[in-house]
Amino acid sequence: MFANLKGPSFLFWPVGCGDSTTVAISDTENMQIDLNDSAMAEEDDNEKIPFIDELVAKLPKRDGKPYLSCFVLTHPDLDHCKGFTDLLKRVTIGELWHTPRVFREYHRDMCDDAKAFRKEGKRRVTATINAGGDPGPGNRVRLVGYDELLQEDDYRGFPKAFFTVPGQAITIVDGVEAADRFNAFVHAPFKADSAEQRNETSLAMRILIGNHESSMSGLFFGDLAYPTLRRIFDETSAAKNLAKLNWHVLLAPHHCSKKVMYEKDGNGNDVLKQDILDDFKKRQAAEGFIVSSSFKIPVQNSPGDNPPHAKAKNRYQEIASGGFLCTGEYSTPDNMRPIVFTVTAKGVALVNDDYSLSEATKADLAKAIAAARGKSAPPTAKVGFGRE
Repeated sequence: MFANLKGPSFLFWPVGCGDSTTVAISDTENMQIDLNDSAMAEEDDNEKIPFIDELVAKLPKRDGKPYLSCFVLTHPDLDHCKGFTDLLKRVTIGELWHTPRVFREYHRDMCDDAKAFRKEGKRRVTATINAGGDPGPGNRVRLVGYDELLQEDDYRGFPKAFFTVPGQAITIVDGVEAADRFNAFVHAPFKADSAEQRNETSLAMRILIGNHESSMSGLFFGDLAYPTLRRIFDETSAAKNLAKLNWHVLLAPHHCSKKVMYEKDGNGNDVLKQDILDDFKKRQAAEGFIVSSSFKIPVQNSPGDNPPHAKAKNRYQEIASGGFLCTGEYSTPDNMRPIVFTVTAKGVALVNDDYSLSEATKADLAKAIAAARGKSAPPTAKVGFGRE
């Protein structure tokens, strides 16, 4: 298991406005969904941790090196892949999941980490074609979604066993059948979305972890906005498959963007789309938690502000039966911590008091906070996951 955890878990890390979610599946299987790693800011309102350092410290080792079973890229924007180059150097990644769109747009306004991901993904595609099947750990790749690119010469012969489309479930993690403890049901991207803006081609999925007696489901929709989310619910309903949208934990799309539930009218005014909120509310568990992976959310936004949006937070608070949490508010400079949900014998639990950062990260955080406050780090700086 990911270090210090006692069961299958979702971890939402404080990385500012960006996504970095770790899915702890079993003692040896861990999945990372997106990455936004930044150097720590030496200021009082610092809301970030050196995330890759934490992965290196917490992941199990294989052949002496930290081993990550699977890395999933929802879409190649900087706040979803920042630090991938460093991650690839320091950690062995058994398998990559991504949409083919990343290959099509690598030459257009892509950051260096997205280009590095594209290069690594293409290397693995070639290795898979050459192997005529499973190329083994460290070389595996799964393509998700529709794209005409797969008909081109560079991808001709790519095995269908490693290609998944919306409406299908994935139960294999890094070459191992894990249906008794893991299920990822793919909701998007749709075929018609392959020419849309990058956010609207995000890989969207419902992940179920645990076992038949006790399990936890999470919805991960990348940076999707209302039109695509509406289509996901409509098509899933038409297929009589709405159970695949049930959730205990919902990661608020696009870092608590109001575009999830508001659209502009002809006069430029925000119009609430209550239908999508009603659908989310219907599918949540008895205790449903909504998480915003973002900086602290303001009381009110100015016109044109980027996410997080106060309007979205207010709407989420109205429907979340278990509560709404923000990584940039739950974690503070004096008490840095991810938001952790774990499957227990009694159901899903929010972990508050029995998870800790690595000692190296604690020390680095204490130094950064002390530097920001103009004094030396105290020997017992309060940096950890104790109760507030």
